[in-house]
Amino acid sequence: MAGSIDTSYMYMMYPYHSDYSYLFNMSNPLTSMQNIVPDNIFQIAQQAMYTNIENQQLPMQTTNALVMLNSYANNLGETASQLQLTSPNNVFNQMVATSSDPNFISVLAQAGATASTYSVSVNQLAMAQQNIGTSLASNSVTSLTPGTYSFTAQVGGQQYNISFNVNQGDTNQTVLDNMAQAINSANIGITAVVNNNSYLGTSQLEINANSTGTNNAFTLTDVNGNAVSYTGANTVSVEATNANYTINGVSNTSQSNTVNIDNNNLTITFAKTVSNATVTVMPDTQSISDSINNFVNEYNEMLTYANQNQQYISPLVVSGLTQSYEYQASNLQAIGITQNPDMTFSIDQNTLNNAIQNNFSTVQAAFAGFDGLAVNVGQFAGQIAESPLTDYANEVMPTVNNNMGIYNSTGMLDASLIQTMLMPSGQFINSLI
Repeated sequence: MAGSIDTSYMYMMYPYHSDYSYLFNMSNPLTSMQNIVPDNIFQIAQQAMYTNIENQQLPMQTTNALVMLNSYANNLGETASQLQLTSPNNVFNQMVATSSDPNFISVLAQAGATASTYSVSVNQLAMAQQNIGTSLASNSVTSLTPGTYSFTAQVGGQQYNISFNVNQGDTNQTVLDNMAQAINSANIGITAVVNNNSYLGTSQLEINANSTGTNNAFTLTDVNGNAVSYTGANTVSVEATNANYTINGVSNTSQSNTVNIDNNNLTITFAKTVSNATVTVMPDTQSISDSINNFVNEYNEMLTYANQNQQYISPLVVSGLTQSYEYQASNLQAIGITQNPDMTFSIDQNTLNNAIQNNFSTVQAAFAGFDGLAVNVGQFAGQIAESPLTDYANEVMPTVNNNMGIYNSTGMLDASLIQTMLMPSGQFINSLI
């Protein structure tokens, strides 16, 4: 191999070669010009870059800083969205309901429920019909003659035909078991079970409507044979009833003990009769407080990180974050959110909790209103997260000269490009051989 290279020729052929002179450390045998071959070009470039700390380290540090900034921006954008009215899952739309008598009335509010107070009285609960048959000696042979027995079941206005067989020597318990199985197999909205009393040696047929209310009442009638009358299957022990209740003085009935009001956003379930229970629907103050605290934490972390990495990150990041406070400063201060000297936020939790409970509109305006803090910060964080990393790099920081693009998009050396640039075909290569 040749021991020298015509550098004047190289500068003439490659006018940008001077931009890459830092790639070569002539005092290092590895990176001396005479040792350049296609197999070690990338190793030479990397080694040379490590000997030039300023030119090698800053691009990678900048890339790392911007990648972390992007991560902070994503996290901040997500927490900000929970405080924006345009978000379907925003916490200002979440409501909670409480009952003054939770053992008598339970309540559940959906997002979008109206903040209000209701007076609820329950005069009668909805009940499901129950029939209890005759108590028969379990092991005694049935008095029913062998054959096929059929009967009708009228359930909720619909009539169904049911049949089963009685065989020679069947006991009363066997008859009841077969009858119950026939009813259940019909799947008509009633369920039959056989209650066996081992102490008394008796069996009884029990039949229950699957749902409460008068619309689910049922009757059984013999058609062929007398199985219904023999077993007492049509004996009503609990009548089907509807719930009878009043809400804010307005009476109503329900087939079930669960009623939905406020466009189905509030569910009330009756467990016992009660007079003048109070149901209160209000914003979910705990969720709002948690979301605000999470937002402030994410904001402070991103702002602190940007301040600590100003040599890599554009000052636009810090200014874009901090100026968002100015638009709602008075409202934010009124609800306990203040700026520290380093421009991060502090929360007076007692003031915030009181504002959420008693000054909800101000809390909502401060974060989700026109020029609200969460609106502006969320929009800015979204811009950072969706933009190329280089858009928010500090333009005045020293960087490796990349006029010829020797770095890829992540800030790493592009080995193939360096080889093409420094080892092209022709006289330059020939001079190295």
